[in-house]
Amino acid sequence: MRWGERSLRGGGATGHHGDVRAKPIVILLAIEVALQLVWVASPMPAPVAAQGAVPAPPWARSVLVIDDGAVLYREPRAGSPRRGTVALGTRLPLVRRLAGNGCPTGFWVETGPSAFVCEHYVRLSPDAAGGVDQPPHQGDGLLPNTHAFVAFDGTRAYERPSDHDADDYVEAYGEGFGLVLLQRTRHAGLTFFQTRRGLWVEASNLRFARGSTFQGIALDRDDPFDVAFVRRNGARVHARPRGPVLRRLGRRDVVHVAEEVSPRMVRLVDGTFMRRADLRRATVAPRPAEVGPNERWIDVHVDEQVMTAYEGDRPVYVTLISSGRNRPSHDTPRGTFRVWVKLATSDMDDLERTDVERNYSIEAVPWVQYFEGSNGFHAAFWHDDFGQRHSHGCVNLSPTDARWLFSFTEPALPSGWYAILPTEDAPGTVVRVR
Repeated sequence: MRWGERSLRGGGATGHHGDVRAKPIVILLAIEVALQLVWVASPMPAPVAAQGAVPAPPWARSVLVIDDGAVLYREPRAGSPRRGTVALGTRLPLVRRLAGNGCPTGFWVETGPSAFVCEHYVRLSPDAAGGVDQPPHQGDGLLPNTHAFVAFDGTRAYERPSDHDADDYVEAYGEGFGLVLLQRTRHAGLTFFQTRRGLWVEASNLRFARGSTFQGIALDRDDPFDVAFVRRNGARVHARPRGPVLRRLGRRDVVHVAEEVSPRMVRLVDGTFMRRADLRRATVAPRPAEVGPNERWIDVHVDEQVMTAYEGDRPVYVTLISSGRNRPSHDTPRGTFRVWVKLATSDMDDLERTDVERNYSIEAVPWVQYFEGSNGFHAAFWHDDFGQRHSHGCVNLSPTDARWLFSFTEPALPSGWYAILPTEDAPGTVVRVR
């Protein structure tokens, strides 16, 4: 295992289920470590000098990754910028073999544009290239993993369920720490769940996370961009401004706005009226100068707590978000950025901090896209407050919205990859926060 590998694959930590945003130092170092540092599980053979490229045998169609988290580089040499990381068992395309420094065998395998892997960590394969989409997502569930939060401070985790009898525990978790659970078993009349670290926690100490079922609205080419979301339960719909109440709407109900008749009132397309303050409204935003006429980009409107995905000048998806709380240390940064890394999952915590009353840590937060330092998009399954500020700075999305956005933005994460970084020829999607 590569040092720091868990940070890229989202395994091994635990978490607080309040608003979560990994602190800049933690996340940046975790990603840097996971993408750049050396192999430590076993000594690497001494590099040998390359004597020229050797053609692959004609039967070889791909290369099989034999070390989980193997790093892909942008060039076939030591010190090259990283391109991404790949899961064990993935078969990468075999384009050609090249001599290069920094690989124990002296040779690298080109697997695609700006994507080279040291031959030491792959094996030739007669099978076609392919891999499992990350994070693996089976069935109709909202989340790719089973998540639970620790209900009580000091909850024990045991090497074996039978160790519960003698209270012989390996470690203890704080209230709100989030775990990924793998399987369940019974012992002495109690139910235990196994964590990703292989430890066992008694079920009564856990609260399962379901994730919000909220999701945004996809827009067809001919759809008018008139969508608004109701901010609160009981919002009133009037026959005319300040007129009789015709009906009341629920939080996050969708309405369609014809026009704003005053700073305080809007007319809906059905001829009724609502208070502007009762709505989160998406409006057309001008395309940033650096975005091409058909290029995909993302607009985040912090005041409205609305995110809109565009293709050129055309909005294609709109939804509610939860951005950073309105505090100097939590506010989501404004500006125009590009996605600089995409991760199938990532652990998020502040366990190194000693200046806070309570630490947080959550395993395997899915569909993560950082666009400014440690600020980015990701699924939030610990709250259902979309449409309100809630986070420490990231843009929280419902699981369904986070998954949709992850597949919409560039660069696309190839099957079998845990993480991908953009290149000059394949830049990350533009994100404007305003």
